Amino acid sequence: MITTISFDLDDTLWNPRPALIAADKAQWQALAKMYPEFTEHFSQDRIFRCRKKVLEDEPSIIGDVTALRLEVMIQLLTSLGIDAEQAASTAAAAFAAFMARRNDVVLFSDAIEVLKQLCGTYRLVAITNGNANVFKTELGVFFELAIRADEVGIAKPDRGIFDLTWERLGCSATEVIHVGDSVESDVQGALNAGVTPVWYNPDGEPNLLGVNQVSSLTELPALLKNIRD
Repeated sequence: MITTISFDLDDTLWNPRPALIAADKAQWQALAKMYPEFTEHFSQDRIFRCRKKVLEDEPSIIGDVTALRLEVMIQLLTSLGIDAEQAASTAAAAFAAFMARRNDVVLFSDAIEVLKQLCGTYRLVAITNGNANVFKTELGVFFELAIRADEVGIAKPDRGIFDLTWERLGCSATEVIHVGDSVESDVQGALNAGVTPVWYNPDGEPNLLGVNQVSSLTELPALLKNIRD
């Protein structure tokens, strides 16, 4: 019996890129305002090199986009002679500027109507490796719960983030279908957790795992009904 549908967010229910671009710009503008004498050091090249070094030193951080963003800012600031405590507080303030724009996502045109159809039949939950807050978007009214990798310290495809979700919902993996666009994070993650995946595949990529798929969100209600029945 399928009772619950879990959704990925970025690139599944909305286009995150306009929000990410605006949020990133707001973050670096905030840093430049706090340290105008260092503005020239906040170049894309220097940021990229700093990010690369952080990932080399702490490869596991790649699953936590919030921690990665904060650590890049901290490392960049300390490299400019700012003490660690001040760098951390400055990074937190700049990240707040980032988050103020992060949820200005562009919803896919059919997302609201499809979720409106589904929420009368299923419990809806979001499971995301991103740091957007679904409850600060138009879609929040449809969701019972949202689990973010940066808040729980586990990222897809690790089955732990799925198991934690079912534990909080009080349901079992066999009651759930997970919908997402990433083969690695969503499809493989769901399979790792014993959950039935539905791959959101609008570009018609080869379905090498042979899982259920949809090319449009509008196909989802009928597919879910077929699986349930």
